[in-house]
Amino acid sequence: MKHWVCSQCERDFAYEISQCTWCRVKLSLREPDHAQITAITEVSAGSVGHEDVPYWCALVSAEDGSQAIVKLDHAASVGDTLSFGAEEAAELAVVGILGTGTMGRGLAELLLARGHRVVWCGRSAERLARARERLLDRLSRVMDVEQIQEASLRLEVSADYSSLQSCDIVIEAVVEELSAKRAALAAAEAHMRSGAILATNTSGLPIDELADSLRRPGDFGVLHFFNPPTRMRLVETAVGDKTSHETSEYLDVFARSLGKTPVRVAAKPAFAVNRALMPLLNEAVRELEEEVASAESIDEAIRLGLNHPMGPLALIDLIGADVVVKIMDNIVERTGDETYAPRPLLRALVAEGRLGRKTGAGFYEYPR
Repeated sequence: MKHWVCSQCERDFAYEISQCTWCRVKLSLREPDHAQITAITEVSAGSVGHEDVPYWCALVSAEDGSQAIVKLDHAASVGDTLSFGAEEAAELAVVGILGTGTMGRGLAELLLARGHRVVWCGRSAERLARARERLLDRLSRVMDVEQIQEASLRLEVSADYSSLQSCDIVIEAVVEELSAKRAALAAAEAHMRSGAILATNTSGLPIDELADSLRRPGDFGVLHFFNPPTRMRLVETAVGDKTSHETSEYLDVFARSLGKTPVRVAAKPAFAVNRALMPLLNEAVRELEEEVASAESIDEAIRLGLNHPMGPLALIDLIGADVVVKIMDNIVERTGDETYAPRPLLRALVAEGRLGRKTGAGFYEYPR
């Protein structure tokens, strides 16, 4: 939205030049803080060796009459207002990540792609080395060699939580178990500077019980990203009884700075999405148990009938059957509603180690 205006003839230039081509006087830079979207279109163009990632081209108009075409990495609508420079503080944050699993890797990929410096902590140097290798392989699909090298310079991996001292915000993404998350959060907080934000990526564990292990619960809240975080635009944000107003606001600002759409939800079991999603996944498993159709047919029918991007059984494989079972068990424990209890076939898959994509097999086979 930058444009240059002649103080004498008031001609407007959309590009930077030394002086007005008519009056030969110096131009002044004008950059509006806000602009309204007047037209927008989604673009999805693949290229060899790269993933097909959509983006949006928007025509925006400012109050001073200037117009521009801007590229967005998130969906928007005609009439929406875009802010320029308002989220600079969040964009410059040094971000810590706890956990080397699927969500930890996805968050690292997202944050590095957005230009952040990332401090990635895990339980062991060996786990971190393997996770880093997989991360760089993922980045090679969307970045060229120079971009990967630059991103590598912004990535620090460490099995020592003392590395988190430089972070402005730390996102916990360890296994979905209350005791494991409480331990990781407390260990991270012990090394974080005063005023830094600590967030959990829990899919619905009790926020206040997680906060009980913290010395500064006012700086703690929920940033629930969805898998894969590089593609899914939603982030559920939630706060506890002791979360400060400043932290509450920052959670939404930070999510928006990543091109995400934050939706504030109450600190209820499983929040909004998983509370509605888990029964759907469970019933799809029941259909397979009762031989209503094959796994492929169930997924195809629900995908087409409900206009979902993938079927529920394939989605379980993507999330991880173990994660789905833990979410369902947590809802049952906290609500007393047995209708959320995982189906026997789902528990059997977990017992067999067929957790989905991450193990190479679930409802479907995934050759390495």
